[in-house]
Amino acid sequence: MKNSKIIVLLLLLTIVLHSCAKPGDLLEPDSGTELLGDFIVPAGFDWKTTQTLNVSVVLPNDGDIQPLIITNSSGTKRYFQGYPDDGSRTVNTIITIPSYINELKLIYNGANGATIDLVSNVSMSYNFNTVNKFANKSASKSAVSAIALGSITNFTLYSVSGAVSNVGVSNITGDVGTNLGAITGFGTPSTLNGIIQNANTVTSQATLDLKDIVAQIGKTVTTNSAHVPVFGSETLTPGVYAIGGAASVAGTLTLDGQGDSNAQFIFKIGGAFTTAASAKVVLINGASSENVFWLATGACAMAASTSISGNIIANPGAVSMGAGGELNGRMLSLAGAVSLLNCRTLIPLPSYSGTLAYEDLWPAKGDYDFNDLVVDYDFNIVKNNQEVVQSITATFVIEAYGASAHNGFGFTLPTVDPNDVVSVSGYDVKNNTVFSIASNGLENGQSEPTIIVFDDAYRVMPTATGGTGANTQLAYGYTEPVTIVVTIILANNALTFSELNIGSFNPFMIVGTSVNGAPGSRGKEVHLANYKPSDLFDTSYFGQSNDDSSPANERYFVTGDNLPSAINIAEKFDWVIEYQNITGAYNQFKDWAQSSGVTYDDWYTSEISYRKSSLIYPTNVEN
Repeated sequence: MKNSKIIVLLLLLTIVLHSCAKPGDLLEPDSGTELLGDFIVPAGFDWKTTQTLNVSVVLPNDGDIQPLIITNSSGTKRYFQGYPDDGSRTVNTIITIPSYINELKLIYNGANGATIDLVSNVSMSYNFNTVNKFANKSASKSAVSAIALGSITNFTLYSVSGAVSNVGVSNITGDVGTNLGAITGFGTPSTLNGIIQNANTVTSQATLDLKDIVAQIGKTVTTNSAHVPVFGSETLTPGVYAIGGAASVAGTLTLDGQGDSNAQFIFKIGGAFTTAASAKVVLINGASSENVFWLATGACAMAASTSISGNIIANPGAVSMGAGGELNGRMLSLAGAVSLLNCRTLIPLPSYSGTLAYEDLWPAKGDYDFNDLVVDYDFNIVKNNQEVVQSITATFVIEAYGASAHNGFGFTLPTVDPNDVVSVSGYDVKNNTVFSIASNGLENGQSEPTIIVFDDAYRVMPTATGGTGANTQLAYGYTEPVTIVVTIILANNALTFSELNIGSFNPFMIVGTSVNGAPGSRGKEVHLANYKPSDLFDTSYFGQSNDDSSPANERYFVTGDNLPSAINIAEKFDWVIEYQNITGAYNQFKDWAQSSGVTYDDWYTSEISYRKSSLIYPTNVEN
């Protein structure tokens, strides 16, 4: 009898530790993951992986005002691109960046400016007209001097002298321009996230800057002149490659930055440059499309379904991309047409992105694997040269859901007046019993603009692989993630970029929207730590089970030990396998939280010592 009681107690303990185990599943061992019993988190820790900065930058006193660009120190990730919002020469704005970033680079008029050492996580200031004691030039580790793009940095398609055209349905991110020629085909049904520039002061400067880029490349010292004209399925290291005649890419060419985000790959081609159908150029280990240059003395023709990165320059000659092509970079010509056919091109634009990971058993702790819903997000904000926001394109990718409950997902924009939202489109909501959506796309009954992105992960991303949910259990097959693009149109002159403060958006999961095929309920939301619920939340959940919320003290969705049920990771996140505790899969997660974010603020990155790969789903699956 005594032994039987012990067995019963052990079974009960197992159930508690695996509290979001799914009905009908066999519980799997923890594989050595840590328990939460000794996980003591300071009461004031906010669980944020980001820092929000008040930025003030005085632009140069001379010349026309150009956009200021703020990037990471290597220039590979843009956090801001814009103008003063008050008619002055000072940019005052707000940006949200990963907490571990301690340097920001300022770029003005296309030239690399100062690199600013951040001295706090509150503000950053710089004056281009004076010496700033916190500013310094970044030294590149690359053996090749950086190529300055000048005003070409804003273009994805440009010709000094030639027509620029698109045929079919293409998606273009970046400006399109020519200094002499026609520009056609960039209207509906194609999408242009950029500005058309034709024979104006901008294109005049771009002409000078493109000629300067060619001159800079011409001065580089060749490091490899022995490569054959055909670049095949191989891996190349940084350097300057010179081909005496025509050159081409076939198969998959991999450019390995070797951990250096400043690594440069320059290809000087003495003739035409072409790619075979379905050829690919893949960048790994820090390589950036901004630092890849294909300079041809002749035409450049990318065949159908080519996927290529870098700046493709014809000097002179036409530049074209065939049907289904993808370009991460620029197509440029000093004398020749630039053309697309059903393609996608993009240059780095500022965006606010990351991954949201949820536990759906709140107000109970759950098993702390944070995979009941995993959603990537990316906000791209379109604004004019007075920094007035015109539209927001929010892209959400459902990566995984390890819950047996049918859950939805939405977000609020707390700084926006609902009356200033003209329309919302692209959301996927079919359950009109649980959700009531107004004609402009906002959820009814909310004092803050609230957008329901999808109503049921199981419906939107169905899986026939077995198991529970999708992409959390290795014993079952992989389900392709689903992308939902939500477009928000705002009223004219509603608010500026800094007033929007996109880093303050409030995302949440709605639990149990469907039960056994019938409509469920709307009232149970799970938010980030200390983010308040929407108006349709059922407040009776507060104080139940492990929850220690106190609306009077603006304390929400945390336990008495200050543990959350949702986290927002500042960059793309590799989620944890089902039944595995996040503190075991990510070695520094616990230290980060217990230090209030002071140590290991990059705990989620791909640093090999930071993670136990066997417990992380994406590293175990061929996507």
